[in-house]
Amino acid sequence: MDKKVGVTRRSRKRLLWIPFGITVAAVGAAVGMSSYAAASMTTVERVPIEKTPADRGLRYSDVSFPSRDGLRLRGWWLEASNSSPCVVMVHGEKGHRAESGAMKILDLARDITGYGYNILMFDLRGHGESEGKRASAGYHETKDLLGAIDYVKQRGIHKIGVIGFSMGAATALLTAANCKEIDAVVADSSFADLADVVESEFSKRSSLPKFFVPLIRFMARSMYGIDLSRLKPADAVRQLPALPILVIHGGQDETIPVKHAGVLVSSSSSPHSKLWIVPEAQHVGCYHARPGEYVSQVISFFQKVLC
Repeated sequence: MDKKVGVTRRSRKRLLWIPFGITVAAVGAAVGMSSYAAASMTTVERVPIEKTPADRGLRYSDVSFPSRDGLRLRGWWLEASNSSPCVVMVHGEKGHRAESGAMKILDLARDITGYGYNILMFDLRGHGESEGKRASAGYHETKDLLGAIDYVKQRGIHKIGVIGFSMGAATALLTAANCKEIDAVVADSSFADLADVVESEFSKRSSLPKFFVPLIRFMARSMYGIDLSRLKPADAVRQLPALPILVIHGGQDETIPVKHAGVLVSSSSSPHSKLWIVPEAQHVGCYHARPGEYVSQVISFFQKVLC
């Protein structure tokens, strides 16, 4: 009798290990998939730079400078004069300083130089010819823009505007919160709070269910030091009530809903801040849709706040 009871107890103990084992396996699988997703979502496939400002009839110099955390960044300097303000151009994710897709940065640079501004175009970390391996939706890229501002200041220029696109626009707003040297920002297709768009973008980039998002955020912070919860450009704008911002957004933007543009402008207290919506444009497509009007909006804004 006692022998049978002992066998029964051992059998029950074995059965108890089954759900425990399943749980451990499930957690391990979730962590593994989340780690892979975090790595995939931050890895950048470099796009080669095939054109230069010379292809737009512009004279330029190759430049390099360090980010605030020591990465070597590479770019182009388009010089007007040391007495003229500088416009720093910041590309978006998966692009580079010569982006020729929807943003057409080289064409815009040509148009802006025609009004006498110095221009610095550079590659963010992990993009183009700059060092680095990962993108962070603006979290670490702020150190790149701070490095760019340091470079402009070293050239003796004291009036600085920034124009950014998508991730570059968010980076510009986030950086301005910690950089008094930025006098104005043009934010083209920026998000106001990454949390509001991360789930929809996650669905596009991953086949995993949305309940993985919090775990992926945790893995991104643990593995790469990227705290996605802190990517809130609207909060950065509220910290800088006097910073003039021109917010540009496409009415047909399916990547970052146009409502984010309204949130950003309403967060600013500057009398010079302005919102311009291009109803027919898609993500970072406003310049392509209305190039003449785009340049007019940008130059009018910079002339008011930089000159």
